[in-house]
Amino acid sequence: MPTRTLLRSSSATVMAVLLAAFIGLLLNDTLTSFVTRGYGPSALGKASTVLPFAAAVCAGSAAWEAARLRRGRILDQAPVRGPVAIALPVLVPVWMMGVVGLGIALAISATAAGAVPPFSHLGMAAALGLLLAATTLAGYVLGSLLPGIAAAPIALLAGFSFTAFPASWAAAWPRQLVAGGFGSCCSIGSVIDPTAIWAAVLFAGGVCAAALTLMHRRSARHAALALVLLTAGAGGAVALAKPLGYVPVSARDASDLVCDAEARPHICLWPEVADDAAIIQQTRTYATRLTEAGLPVPATLTQNRTAAPAADTAVFGINENPTPEDVAANLAGTALPPLPACARATGTFAAYPARAPLMAWVIAIATHTPPNPGRTNPRETALVRSVLDQPRQTQLAWYEVNRQALSTCDQPPRLDIPGAAR
Repeated sequence: MPTRTLLRSSSATVMAVLLAAFIGLLLNDTLTSFVTRGYGPSALGKASTVLPFAAAVCAGSAAWEAARLRRGRILDQAPVRGPVAIALPVLVPVWMMGVVGLGIALAISATAAGAVPPFSHLGMAAALGLLLAATTLAGYVLGSLLPGIAAAPIALLAGFSFTAFPASWAAAWPRQLVAGGFGSCCSIGSVIDPTAIWAAVLFAGGVCAAALTLMHRRSARHAALALVLLTAGAGGAVALAKPLGYVPVSARDASDLVCDAEARPHICLWPEVADDAAIIQQTRTYATRLTEAGLPVPATLTQNRTAAPAADTAVFGINENPTPEDVAANLAGTALPPLPACARATGTFAAYPARAPLMAWVIAIATHTPPNPGRTNPRETALVRSVLDQPRQTQLAWYEVNRQALSTCDQPPRLDIPGAAR
């Protein structure tokens, strides 16, 4: 059949327009709201949220095409080509419809991120394409078995349920079989875990192999072979998916960090952030103020959250587009001890009420501005303002007492100081 005739007669031609409109008009906010600015892998991760809708349309359209072939008795007329060779040219436009839908979603999310996915993450795109192929072939098999009028709607619902519902289950591993965890990729310091890609590829490959076997010939032997292929693909995928958890990402290679060691503190940022010289300058300004006030500042600040900090190194958890207040807050976090292990184990943390006032006080020292009421409640704001009115040595003593309390589980805070109003 000529390509022009195939496209004109395919249900995918009409459905592609509807899918594109659905993605562009109704899913735009989903694709752009939580993308990590400047980071290409995040754009691809957010684009994957369109998969259930594209898979549903592919399955429904493929079932419709199968019902058309059956209604025309094409396979009963002793054709020269086999059943698979007849079906695949009809199904290619259906699969391409889903790919185009994912492409539109990626264009929207990449525009919002201001970055395109790197080659290192194109395996995610390959896995998504294979899952679309799996739902297309499975939809065709359903369409060849079900009554014509019911084939398309049942396959459409099955395709959506097959790819969307696992993400809502309590168990984490089912979502990884259908790339349900791709949407969690990626914050600026993380990348997709390759195991998550292989889990989706194995599962989709098993479905494709089983569907192609049933399309080739419907017999007990071929049904048994299809079951074996599906079980093998699904079994391998489950084995890979179970250890992944809910968020299938891993740490970004620390060699990507860009370090500025011209002055103290040394600042190591991811390249998407390091291009902003204002962030480095703001950080150094705030660090200098903290040092002059007598507060400790680590020799090195790094954005690499996952690495165990070396001596005199602190994790600097700024996001990809920080405001000066964000920089001050994250720098202030390095001046306070982390949550002690005993608090995690016992749930007891007597000094916890001191954390917010100390953070607000350190931020005020760094920025030379009074506490922001939006970050602390009125009582804490009044407390910090009264502390700032005290002599510097009194303020440092107040800070040190409460900082030490935050490193324990049973030592209560001492927020009141002589002359400080509450």
